[in-house]
Amino acid sequence: MSASTELLDRVSTEGLAVVPVAGAWSTTPEALRESAAASPYAFAARLLGVEPLMVERQPIRPIDGGRSFASTRVDTPLHTDSQMFLGVPAAIQILVCVKPAPRGGESVLVDGSRLVARLEHGDAALASALFDVDRVQRFYFGDVTGPTIARRSGHLAWTVAPVGASDDDVGQRLAAALAHEPRIAHTLRAGEALVASNHRMLHGRGPFEGDRELVRLLVWLERPLGADPRQASRAREVSPPLAETTLVRVRAVLAILRGVPPAKVASDARVNEATLYAWRDAFMRSGASALV
Repeated sequence: MSASTELLDRVSTEGLAVVPVAGAWSTTPEALRESAAASPYAFAARLLGVEPLMVERQPIRPIDGGRSFASTRVDTPLHTDSQMFLGVPAAIQILVCVKPAPRGGESVLVDGSRLVARLEHGDAALASALFDVDRVQRFYFGDVTGPTIARRSGHLAWTVAPVGASDDDVGQRLAAALAHEPRIAHTLRAGEALVASNHRMLHGRGPFEGDRELVRLLVWLERPLGADPRQASRAREVSPPLAETTLVRVRAVLAILRGVPPAKVASDARVNEATLYAWRDAFMRSGASALV
């Protein structure tokens, strides 16, 4: 697969795509697992055709005593992966299938943009509440506060915790609406990848039997994905975009931390290496102080 933005453009427009990465890259599902695990940034960049700002990797497989949905075989309610980096959830979710379940385990998605368009005609009060009502939604990783749909550093993004995790009025009404919303279902085969907009597509998983293994990459991008302009204009900005000077420094520090040669990072940022290391130390110091 070439390093073009064709796939990213498709996901930005349509919300998701399923691609046969093993065949495109002439490799096995097991080798894909190792590639995604060892070099998640490079894997995401090759697939999407752009350099990610941040990538988080997680194996998705059942384990004894697993507490999160990702580590069990049970039905997984519709949700978004809303852990934040600099106030923004990951733009893209990549699910690489290493081993499908012998029975069940289909991925299930709902297009949030289309849901809003339907609600604007059928339940305008709920549509407005999704943009206007602040909520505290409880996830396994912690709480997220703000409207269900909001602009976060310029990115229009949904925040939806699994049903029952945030038992408020808007959450209950949204759950009832989702029960009647058309769903997209796809059972991934070994070597396939599901690439979806985590800002737009609510996703879940059917229950399954036996073993099943995927690699999940959450990808943060600097440029926002495409969004319905009417919906974007309705959304409130809950965290302002970072200044370009700040982005340059964040980009540089993340690059050096993931192993890009310092000379290249400094050259790309147009600073000397002493300045680069000062940025890194300031970044680490501020982060360390928050942990005390």
